[in-house]
Amino acid sequence: MWDRLYGQHSLEKLPWARQDPYPPLARAVRDGWIAPPGPILDVGCGLGTNSYWLASQGFRTTGIDVAAGAIAAARSDPRARGRNPTFRVDDILDSALPTGRYRGAVDVGCFHTLPPRLRRGFASGLCRALAPGAAYLLFWVAREETGAWGPPHRLSVGEVADAFEGMFRFRRVEYRPRQGRITRTVMRSRRPLATLAGYSAVLVRRDEPQPPRR
Repeated sequence: MWDRLYGQHSLEKLPWARQDPYPPLARAVRDGWIAPPGPILDVGCGLGTNSYWLASQGFRTTGIDVAAGAIAAARSDPRARGRNPTFRVDDILDSALPTGRYRGAVDVGCFHTLPPRLRRGFASGLCRALAPGAAYLLFWVAREETGAWGPPHRLSVGEVADAFEGMFRFRRVEYRPRQGRITRTVMRSRRPLATLAGYSAVLVRRDEPQPPRR
């Protein structure tokens, strides 16, 4: 699906094809939710906008995406002439990334696209790639978002915890209410996802799996 999406659409018309970082990500990094240098994964990096911004903030960044077209576009970005991240085609559900290599991860819009049957597999794949104690900065569209526009899955904190809690612990969670209507102006601003009700969270990769319930 993602290969078809990047192959059939003009890249600049994609809702996430913006040249500035995702605003909640920029705020979280500047507020110290995660800190450089990494190395850090940008999971589902798309065209690489957030990867390039993270690199500009001092992170040693690797952007991964299942869509080869997205990675090709990210590598060809004019910003690649300066301080740039590494990009590779990879699927965290069946990943070839080195085990325990990364000290952090960022996810802007990847996890909340997955159907329920794939969520724990995603968490397991990410756990393998991260070192113990690594921070995972996750953003998702909230169940409280009832508008027609947006991803098909709007998740509660409980649904996210169900996927991740055995391998990660929550360090911080914040709810972001709806910021306004999705208008043509908002769409042209290339920030529509930041307008929707959503959550920002930091999860930490456990040293050992969570003990079973008694």
